[in-house]
Amino acid sequence: MTQLAVDRKFLLESVENDAAFLKTVIGIFLTDCPGVLAKIRAAVAAHDPVQVMSASHALKGSVSFFGAKSAVEAARILESMGRQANLEGVDEALTVLEREMAPVLFALEEIAKNPA
Repeated sequence: MTQLAVDRKFLLESVENDAAFLKTVIGIFLTDCPGVLAKIRAAVAAHDPVQVMSASHALKGSVSFFGAKSAVEAARILESMGRQANLEGVDEALTVLEREMAPVLFALEEIAKNPA
């Protein structure tokens, strides 16, 4: 069995073993996440520290629910860069975020297929 970037057992316990609710939460995240990532990309491209901070903060909060520590940390770094209005290295930080998010999104898609 493939090791997923997100712990299914942890997620189920966090929603009191309500597989239907977990599937709903994952579905909402998977629907919203592409838009949030697009906002981060646009903010990075525009070198807009306020939007980098805001969009990264939103993603950090959402992905933290799933216990994806590496993705949370990557979002936190971008958020901090925006907060400090220092976007030096922001393109690399975005690359790291996207690399960390890919296995999380894959894992959540897999869990959503069979949350129990």
